[in-house]
Amino acid sequence: NNVSVIDPATGTVIDTISVGLNPTGVAFDGTNIYVTNQGGSDVSVIDPATNTVIDTITVGTLPIAVAFDGANVYVTNSFSNNVSVIDPATGTVIDTISVGTTPYGVAFDGTNIYVTNYGSNNVSVIDPATGTVIDTITVGSGPWGVAFDGTIIYVVNWVGGNVSVIDPATNTVIDTITVGSSPRAVAFDGTNIYVANEGSGTVSKLIPR
Repeated sequence: NNVSVIDPATGTVIDTISVGLNPTGVAFDGTNIYVTNQGGSDVSVIDPATNTVIDTITVGTLPIAVAFDGANVYVTNSFSNNVSVIDPATGTVIDTISVGTTPYGVAFDGTNIYVTNYGSNNVSVIDPATGTVIDTITVGSGPWGVAFDGTIIYVVNWVGGNVSVIDPATNTVIDTITVGSSPRAVAFDGTNIYVANEGSGTVSKLIPR
């Protein structure tokens, strides 16, 4: 129930911050750190200048992932089947958007918000300007993590053991890549895509399209 602060220069833990129950997702908005606490159905807001919790925001049930789009913070509430939109200026939930069943992952591609719906085997595309779902993309079985590489969206399918590759220009799946067993998380390092395979204890490295 805490956050470890690591100094990347030394690779050491320089602080430990108590947050809510079962912290899961973390994101930075340029000013503060947002941590989703799935056990408490809330979000801890951390001031990185002091490494203290300055606010706790109630969201939906079992919040998992969190992302910032340059204006607002988006939190997926997996047991509420919706997304909470937080205004960082006021620390309040300004909108709640219904998506698919059991939303887990969330990512911003510079235009839209992409939410993986584990129970629906699809991805909800949200227009942040209107706060509405403008498209739904069918992907593999049990989609979990999602990442954007500057051009393409990558969705890891936990049950399917593969990655759905989405072109955000058309919101269509243009490729499916087999990886390890039970892939859960995905990240882009500026050059390659890395997929963490929970079931096989491996990481798959993908070359972007």
